[in-house]
Amino acid sequence: MPETIRLTVNGEPCTVAVPARTQLAEVLRDHLDLTGTHLACEQGVCGACTVMVDGRPVRSCITYAHACDGAVVETIEGHAGDAVMDRLREAFSRHHALQCGFCTPGMLATARDIVARFDDPDEVTIRHEVSGNLCRCTGYVGIVAAIRDVIGQRQAEGGRAERPASANARAASGFRRFEPVTAATEPVAATALAGTVTTVAGQTVVRREFALPHPPAAVWALFSDPRRVAPCIPGAVVEGLEGDRFTGAVEIRFGPIRARFGGHGTFHNDDARQTGKISGQGDDKLGKSRVRGELQYAIAPGAEPDTSRVTVELRYEIEGMLAQFNRPELVTGFVDYILGQFAANCDAVLSGREAGPAKRLSVLAMLWAVLKARFGRK
Repeated sequence: MPETIRLTVNGEPCTVAVPARTQLAEVLRDHLDLTGTHLACEQGVCGACTVMVDGRPVRSCITYAHACDGAVVETIEGHAGDAVMDRLREAFSRHHALQCGFCTPGMLATARDIVARFDDPDEVTIRHEVSGNLCRCTGYVGIVAAIRDVIGQRQAEGGRAERPASANARAASGFRRFEPVTAATEPVAATALAGTVTTVAGQTVVRREFALPHPPAAVWALFSDPRRVAPCIPGAVVEGLEGDRFTGAVEIRFGPIRARFGGHGTFHNDDARQTGKISGQGDDKLGKSRVRGELQYAIAPGAEPDTSRVTVELRYEIEGMLAQFNRPELVTGFVDYILGQFAANCDAVLSGREAGPAKRLSVLAMLWAVLKARFGRK
């Protein structure tokens, strides 16, 4: 049976009679015609439906309307007289922080909360705070710039955060990351996958270290030969090699997403130090995405005799439809899965076997591995 609830929405009192199971998003869109609140995943994941409830961002698709009885709700159609939101809207436009605009209502709500809680957040903190709002267009660069712009304006005026973040939130730039795990279906060739995924000057920077059960000389002989090591990288192929230049392609398969980046680059190896660097760029013609990056690698003796420690650092930036892969929170699980396959393939080749074929990365399998690693520590 419908029950009556009372809300103040965008400054106007309203009364609606809805069943107890009704979502707040449904009340806003279907009963109050406030369709600026967008629905997408309806599972609280994408953040498109985020609205402000009593001054804090809330996922309206998983919030029961009856739980908000008596609350003050602000949607994208509201925020009248809110100087911070006015500045955010102007900054989002100025920094081109929106393209299709579907995520923008929820993104602005989250941005409003960031400005309210942090006096001077760095880029890592801002990216962490907005990581719960998915944007498939912008790559988040403009969004981060817009938020920093508004905070900079406030600082220039001598203002401070309205409700300062707690100590835990202020330490967001050093938040504890997921511990990577190796999928049970993969051979355990890498005895450890340790490192970080961060953002530096707009680039995603992945640092990883793992061990291989082979002596450094053998591992270096593999890594320094592009034609031998390329088949170990899932989806990679070298099509041409001349001097220190190469042409080739990398195919990425992530759940329903499939992209093939064809491009070119250069490589340089230092045999004395057993270090190397590969720089390249490529385009995915079908998905209209572009990637450019640099991979550095180093081989050193491992903890046990006849073992090696492999250190890699990947810096890259993706533009276009696949720009969401610039997000450290998404990249962590993806990179660890790919490195697990890479290490297993290196072990196979060094043991006289063939590298296995690239496998499609299951989104559910990756999420399960990430959640298992995170909550298994508690």
